[in-house]
Amino acid sequence: MALKHIISIGSMIAAFLSLITPASGQLFKPGPTFDHRAVETPAATRPFATPGVFDYDMQMFAPVDFTNNEEMAMRCGYYGSIDRLYTSFSKSGNFSGVNGAQVSSGSNYIWGNRYEFGWLNTSDDGIGLVFQHQNGSNFTNGQDELVANPMLVKSFFADAEINRIFRQCLKSGGYFEPFIGVRYINVTDTTLEDTLQGVGPNRFKQDVKNNLFGVHAGGRHVMHQGRWKTSTKGALATTYNRQNYFATDIVTSAGGLGIAEFYDADSSFAPVLDLQFDVAFFLTRDISLKMGVQSMYLWDGIARANTMTTSVNPNSAFSIDPAGPRGLFEDSVMSAGFLFGLEWRR
Repeated sequence: MALKHIISIGSMIAAFLSLITPASGQLFKPGPTFDHRAVETPAATRPFATPGVFDYDMQMFAPVDFTNNEEMAMRCGYYGSIDRLYTSFSKSGNFSGVNGAQVSSGSNYIWGNRYEFGWLNTSDDGIGLVFQHQNGSNFTNGQDELVANPMLVKSFFADAEINRIFRQCLKSGGYFEPFIGVRYINVTDTTLEDTLQGVGPNRFKQDVKNNLFGVHAGGRHVMHQGRWKTSTKGALATTYNRQNYFATDIVTSAGGLGIAEFYDADSSFAPVLDLQFDVAFFLTRDISLKMGVQSMYLWDGIARANTMTTSVNPNSAFSIDPAGPRGLFEDSVMSAGFLFGLEWRR
C-alpha cells in the first residue's frame, strides 16, 4: 500500500511540474514594448512585423484611420507632396513707341511642377519648404500682321518659400496652420524674331528678368472626413523687385556681322497674393491623391518683354521710333489653374 501511495504522490508532482513549465513560458510572450532579455529562447522570439508588436512609423501602406476631426491625432515628423501644375499665365504685353499705347496680349497655358516638404514637432511647430516652377512658349505677330516670322516668346516663372509653421487645433474640428517666412520669385521673358531689314537678315532678341525678394505671412486650414481631407491656403507677400532688360540685334549682311545692344535696369515694390484650395483622398494611412486650384497674382511692378515686331519695337536698333518708350516696367502677372499630385503624411 505504501508503494501505491508513493507512486500516486509522484505522479501528482510530475503532473504539477508539467503544468508549471508551459506557464513559465508565457512570461516571455512578446508585448507592445520589449524589455532586455539576456537569453533568447524559442518561446521568447521577437516577431519582425507582427501587428501591435512592431508598430513603427514607416508603415506607409497601413489602412486608413476612419475618424472624425475631434478624434484625429495630428501628425508629427516629416511630410511632403509633389504636384503637377497646368495654369493660365499672362503673356508679355505690347508697348508701341509710335503712339505710346500699351496693349494686353492675353494669356498662355503652361505646365509646371510644385514641391512641398517640411517637418513638424510634437509642440505643433516646424519648418516648411515650397518650390514651384513653370515655363512655356507662344508665337505672336505683335501689331504687324505682315511679319513673315512671328516673334517667339518664352516665359519662365519660379517661386521658392521657407516658412516657420505654427499649428493649432480648432474646436470645430481640424486645425489651422499660420505661417511666416521669406520668399523669392523669378519672372523671365525671352523673345526671338527673325526679320529682313534693309541691310539684310536681322535676329532681334530680348531677355527680361525680375528677381523678387520679400517676406510673407499666411495660413492654412485643414479638415478631415473619413478618407477625404480639404485644405485652404492664403498668403500675402511684399517683395522688392530688381528688374533687368536686355535687347540685341544681330545683323547679317554682305559686309559681315553686326551687333547692336540695349540694356536697362529698374526696381520697384510688388505685392503678391497667393491662394490655393485642394482636396485629398487617402489611399493608405500615409499616401493620398490630391487635386485642386491655385491662383497667384503679382501687382504692378513687373518688367515684361515688349512683343511689338522689330520695325516698331523701340528696343530694336531698326525701329522707326528708337527714342520711344523702351520697356514694360510696371506690368502685372497673373497665374491661375489646376494642380494634381501625390501627398505623403500631410
